[in-house]
Amino acid sequence: MCSINHDLKAVFIHVHKTGGTYISYMLHKYYGFKNYYLRRPDHDTFCFNKQKTTKYINYENRIHGVYMYYKTSPHLNRKMGMTPEKWKTYYKFAFVRNPYDKMVSAWFHINRFQIPFKNFLNLDKFCNDVEYMHMFMPQTRNIINEKANIELNFIGKFENLEEDFQKILKNIGIKRIIHDPNKKLNVRRHSEYQKYYTDQDVLDKVNNFLKEDFNLLDYPIANTIDEFKSHYVISLNIDKKEIIENREDTVEEEDSKYVKYTAEYSDENQDNFKNFINKYIINNQKEIDLKNSNEVEDKFDIIIEKVNE
Repeated sequence: MCSINHDLKAVFIHVHKTGGTYISYMLHKYYGFKNYYLRRPDHDTFCFNKQKTTKYINYENRIHGVYMYYKTSPHLNRKMGMTPEKWKTYYKFAFVRNPYDKMVSAWFHINRFQIPFKNFLNLDKFCNDVEYMHMFMPQTRNIINEKANIELNFIGKFENLEEDFQKILKNIGIKRIIHDPNKKLNVRRHSEYQKYYTDQDVLDKVNNFLKEDFNLLDYPIANTIDEFKSHYVISLNIDKKEIIENREDTVEEEDSKYVKYTAEYSDENQDNFKNFINKYIINNQKEIDLKNSNEVEDKFDIIIEKVNE
């Protein structure tokens, strides 16, 4: 997904599991950005898909990241009011995250069947495109241009999310911060990511999947499990003990779905939009942990209420 404000001449590129849903939600609600969660008409050709993908999957794929996917599509650019000159001159920003932490967070987010982290790392060729883009695709793939160069104006860190977000707002001309920086959204409880790096095999797999991130982003790679423990465990004083913390990766589930669905369908006929939401919920009951038709209806009503707000 990307978010655009033509008055401020700014574009936010959403990288999965880096606090992007929180950022896009605040940009849309308080700072005049419009969120776009779109699918190219040539999606399967552009992404080298051998089989036609479901219509409920938009930009997620295994080849191209968000920046390239949106920037190089004439169809999407017409819908978003973008041109090559705007892509060149607008202030472009994104957030990234420690690759070791990002991998665990993605696994925790998409792991519907309670597969252990170590085992899930073997499923890169078997998971669907949404799961692949969340977990196995390097973050840098989402922010590079046609020449594989990063041309963003600002890359914030998930570890300094609010501080960097406010820097960005000032850089694009926002004179007054009006969102609540202390609002706690989508609080999750799971172990510190360091706990899941149990042996050299796990470390090697993650290093291989996300080697582009270690090469291009400011996060040190650990080549041995001893190096990992030395840098990421002992230095953080969590060696030999498990620390449970509150995670604030994204906005709460309902608001997350509100952002995603209104991005593409807010300008469409309301009945068509409701039908789309209804079909998505029914077809993805396991994903959103619904157990019966009454819960489906309840979830549907909650989302529609948010759309009408």
